[in-house]
Amino acid sequence: MAVPTLNILLRVLMVESQYGRGSIFSVDVDEREYWITARHVLTGVESGPPYGSITDKPLGLRILNADASSSRLQWFPVSFTVIDAENENVDIAVLAAPTPLLDNPLRSLTADSTGAVFGGDCEFLGFAYGGGWRAPIQGGRMLWLPFVKHCTISAHATDEGMWVLDGINNKGFSGGPVVFGTGQEQKIMGVISGYRLEPAEVIYSTPASAPLPPKATVEVNSGFIIAYDIGHAIKAILKNPIGPLRKAK
Repeated sequence: MAVPTLNILLRVLMVESQYGRGSIFSVDVDEREYWITARHVLTGVESGPPYGSITDKPLGLRILNADASSSRLQWFPVSFTVIDAENENVDIAVLAAPTPLLDNPLRSLTADSTGAVFGGDCEFLGFAYGGGWRAPIQGGRMLWLPFVKHCTISAHATDEGMWVLDGINNKGFSGGPVVFGTGQEQKIMGVISGYRLEPAEVIYSTPASAPLPPKATVEVNSGFIIAYDIGHAIKAILKNPIGPLRKAK
């Protein structure tokens, strides 16, 4: 089973750019903190690939304050350095803040899709429709936490480093992590990009005596989710390891 651990629940936050809200999460690599989200959250180009270029450097974003002692969302601005802004065909952006944003968090999950199997369980996390839920955690402290949704691994387009997942995605999950496994073995395998649409025939409710209107279709959620392999992000980080050093516990 894939059961998200506190290690990842506490590392997923909501992000707001000039194009709207999405999800963002943190990983540590070589004791340095990095933040990963979907490129289109920062460019507004949802219909890719390509997903647009990130022109603002440094990049100013707003991050949700995880403290939920108040029911109102509270934000803090962050000026990020963009590490991966070259491959516009991959819906991943890697960012580094001037200093670590998380104060001595739980262990960062391994970011590696090795071991993911077709038909295997996975979960994805994020802030659906620009909102989260409040929960008591860590001695009763109230925190904003991401929603968790179930998926299974359906296919892998190796040339693009893209995963196809079976599940129902919603707006706001873009940029959130996909995890598989649980406990000490849990890994981050990908980053949510979006979902495929399919045409569905409109069914009208009309009196039997009335003439039927012309046939029409509407685009609906197909249940296929697109996620990009986390390896894209790790490759960019190792090429340009400029994340701020994590403070020693």
